Amino acid sequence: MLILAGALTSVAAAQTPPASPPAVPPSGPPLRVQPSTLSQVMPNQLGGVDADKVVRWTLRDAVLAALQKNPDIEVARQNVRLAQFDILAAQGFYDPLASSTLNYNSQKTPNISQFSGSSENFLQNKSLTYNFGYSQPVERTGGNYQINFNNSRITSNTSSLATSYNPALTATLTQPLMRNFAIDTNRHLIQIAKKKLDLSDAQFRQQVIQIITTVQQAYWDLTFAIRNEEIQRDALKLAETQLRNNQEQAKVGTLAELDAVTAATQVETVRQQVFQAMQTVAQAQDTLKSLTVQGPADELWTANLVPVESFELKPFVLPLNEALNLALANRPEVREFALQKQMNEVDVKFFRNQAKPEVDLIAAYGLVGVGGSAATFPDQNGVPQLANVSPSFVGGYGTALSNLFSNSFPTWRVGVNVSLPLRNRTALANLGSALETGQQLDTQLRKQLQTIEVDVRSAYHAVEAARLRYGAARAAREYAEQQLLGEQEKFAVGLSTTFLVLTRQNDLSQARGSEVQALTDYNKAIAALQLAISSTLTDNSIQIQSGKDQPIH
Repeated sequence: MLILAGALTSVAAAQTPPASPPAVPPSGPPLRVQPSTLSQVMPNQLGGVDADKVVRWTLRDAVLAALQKNPDIEVARQNVRLAQFDILAAQGFYDPLASSTLNYNSQKTPNISQFSGSSENFLQNKSLTYNFGYSQPVERTGGNYQINFNNSRITSNTSSLATSYNPALTATLTQPLMRNFAIDTNRHLIQIAKKKLDLSDAQFRQQVIQIITTVQQAYWDLTFAIRNEEIQRDALKLAETQLRNNQEQAKVGTLAELDAVTAATQVETVRQQVFQAMQTVAQAQDTLKSLTVQGPADELWTANLVPVESFELKPFVLPLNEALNLALANRPEVREFALQKQMNEVDVKFFRNQAKPEVDLIAAYGLVGVGGSAATFPDQNGVPQLANVSPSFVGGYGTALSNLFSNSFPTWRVGVNVSLPLRNRTALANLGSALETGQQLDTQLRKQLQTIEVDVRSAYHAVEAARLRYGAARAAREYAEQQLLGEQEKFAVGLSTTFLVLTRQNDLSQARGSEVQALTDYNKAIAALQLAISSTLTDNSIQIQSGKDQPIH
């Protein structure tokens, strides 16, 4: 009523002289509809889009574009690679360590002892040390071994060897027997990091499935928006045709001028609906673009997206029980809970081991060698004499190495270190917490399984309801077409009114919109059901790689 009143006021104002606008009497001049009602040019689309830059996409095209460009998917893939680096960092504890030392030392001190072995008033020692070491933890047993090869070249005026070479080779093994034997801190970190990698891979797949579903929903929303705009434009054509008919009949006096005004009001009302539909299309395009562009500079922003996927009722036959079984087997959440449970089992194993006494076996074996040139000392008469040194020690560095590897001077030791905390409350508390966490995960899993049951049933029922709604909406649209046709035929022979014809036009427009909406809801419901049973990837023939099995450097 407000719209009609506004239209009448506008027409009256256009026909009344502006100087003195008298009220239009009932018997005044006939009302006239402004020509702009029919001559207004309707734009094809809103601004911001290049009309000549058309991108036609199937549903698979939109999904593949999202997989290639969507930043959320790339972030999820990067999380997988970060988890790989966590494993690499934890494994770095077992990298071998090589060490070396090169040192020269010269020392000269006063000789104040008659037993120093030197007749000079000073003691002088010059040494060159060149040591090498190699150590590495053992990941399998939690032990550690170390090999040291130490060398020194000593020049002294107090030794029987003026210049001596002293190589020494030592191997030491430390092996836990109770605590840290089956698992220790570093192996615990590695096992947890590997489970987290599997967890990040499962989360990556869940993220991909969710984004694909969102793309499917946005694709069908855009398809609906375009179809709805077409429906509104068709409704505008019907309203304009009715307006022309009413105007022609008003001219010949077979129809009241008010009927032409009523038809004009209907034209402008439907025109508003067209503009609203155009806005909905633009918003739907932006939503789909936001999921499939790489960034603000992507050329897709200015493209005109046109869905070309077959928009029809596609059969989807899947028993509910089978859908539930697929969901339990495929849902990433179930996989994530399984991985969390495995991580908890690793924690329990570690903390149970830490509650044991610390008993370590220590074994070491060493070899030494010596070689050098014999020193000379004056006897009582001042005659230089060679020091009394075994001939096997006289020589150079090669002699020292020969003495070393002849195993003539071995040193070995075996022992056990025991550390027994009297209460060990920290380890017991950590173990109790891990056990309780395991029970909590079991409870959460039961809750998650219930949630999955509800999700699948709800999605399954939504598909069934949407299919039934579409059948009813299609029948309603067919009946609305028959009603409009019959009303137009009655109007042509003077047995109906403009109001009833326009009402039937509105009814048909709403029925067509309801039919398209029901079909859209059906396709979106199928996508939601695929999400609920986690069959989105297989149903759309999509294979993804998170990079989990690719080496990192």
